[in-house]
Amino acid sequence: MENTIIYARVSSKEQESEGYSIPAQLKLLHEYATKNNYVVIKEFIDIETAKKSGRTQFNKMLTYIDEQKTVKCILVEKTDRLLRNIPDYALLDKVIEHSDIVVHLVKENVILSRNSRSNDKFIFGIKALMSKNYIDNLSEESRKGMIEKAEQGTYPSRAPYGYMNVTENGRKVLATDPNAAPYVKKMYELYATGQHSLFSLRKKMIADGMVYRNGKNFHRRNVEIILKNEFYTGVFYWRGKRYENASHEPLISKELFAQVQKVMLRPNKNKSRKDLFAYTNFMHCGICGCSITAEIKKGKYVYYHCSGYKGNCKQLYVREEVIEEQISSLLNTLKVTDNIQEMILSGMRESLKDKIEYHNSCVQQIERQIKVLQNRIDQAYLDKLDKKISEEFWLTQSRKWLSEKENLAIKLVCYQKADTHYLEQATLILELAKKAPVLFKRANVEQKRKFVGLLFSNCFLKDGSIDLQLKSPFDRILDSSKSGNWRPQRDSNPCFRRERAMS
Repeated sequence: MENTIIYARVSSKEQESEGYSIPAQLKLLHEYATKNNYVVIKEFIDIETAKKSGRTQFNKMLTYIDEQKTVKCILVEKTDRLLRNIPDYALLDKVIEHSDIVVHLVKENVILSRNSRSNDKFIFGIKALMSKNYIDNLSEESRKGMIEKAEQGTYPSRAPYGYMNVTENGRKVLATDPNAAPYVKKMYELYATGQHSLFSLRKKMIADGMVYRNGKNFHRRNVEIILKNEFYTGVFYWRGKRYENASHEPLISKELFAQVQKVMLRPNKNKSRKDLFAYTNFMHCGICGCSITAEIKKGKYVYYHCSGYKGNCKQLYVREEVIEEQISSLLNTLKVTDNIQEMILSGMRESLKDKIEYHNSCVQQIERQIKVLQNRIDQAYLDKLDKKISEEFWLTQSRKWLSEKENLAIKLVCYQKADTHYLEQATLILELAKKAPVLFKRANVEQKRKFVGLLFSNCFLKDGSIDLQLKSPFDRILDSSKSGNWRPQRDSNPCFRRERAMS
């Protein structure tokens, strides 16, 4: 009998409190262990999203495997319970390859090991990538909801000092903080005289009784942030766009703000122009590790170089055309055979099954919560009519519940839009695998940003050359293209081993 461990996960505290799936997962996995003569020596349970790497129990599980050499396998319900991000996929792939651990995806009837068939590994990579992109699309739709709120004039985030987030008529808005707002006005008026430094102004405000946020961390930098924040004039920036139709009340005039900036002699930095460049936030410096940024020379030539955040760096400036030539050269080596194409399609079919189950369960959960809130609103209204509760209590509670219901409705729309994007993404992955060089050549800046984000990870620029790392499953397609051989049975081909990528 072999020793095994169990890993189970739900995405949120709400799912845990509703008994959503942890008990069901554990029951299934223990029954599987008993049936197959495995001894379960430890359980690891995460109650947090898998869209980002670094889950608490997931990391503890990997450490435990490294320390306890008697562990032979991991039992998990299915792929999307185990991971929804590429870094964790890489870690798990390394554990399977180097620690000789076997992963059982019980519901999917798949066993992954060092000697698994190439197509099983390939499909596992496809499903990991599709899960990651579904979560990314969901996050993108949430951001769009916040942009819509900004378009309507409401700042969609935490209120700056001087304001507070409140709920009015069922909507979250910003209101002036009667305790903090006078101090903001006074800070501007005092600094505009030119008789204060940031340090002396801080001391003056503290002496006058100003309490910043929770009473802690009121540093010189916080004074500078307040004095350079145009928000106090009745405008705000969101996602790089300026909104003049802000609904919050201005605390200072535009003239006073301009005078303060003149005194500081440090005008606001230019807003980000990242949308002009295809490969910013894509590469890191191969010398110092800083991010690679870009700028336009002579009005038309785009050059990429180290941001120099850690100090002067000897990294060379590289023309965008050189970068694109290297990317195109790599993509031209991708060859998708009929066999690989069928594996991609098979992985997508399996991933779609997981997505449907996950999507439907989330939608049903939100709909149940909306129904509960509506029942509370209806019952409270009847209680108000019957004079069981006061008018004031009714107004307070109904506004709170309406706000919660509105937020859930927005979340529901996000899931529905993410569902559409998921199908579009699946089609894109297949098209990328088949026609990557042609599509890349025709793409505009925005498309290229999405293109490289989907295909590549951990890329470094050094001495005018890019070290490009393809994400799974495209790395396996490349290995297959180079070797000219795809072995669908036993994975004994060295080209599928990933020591090079993991070292």
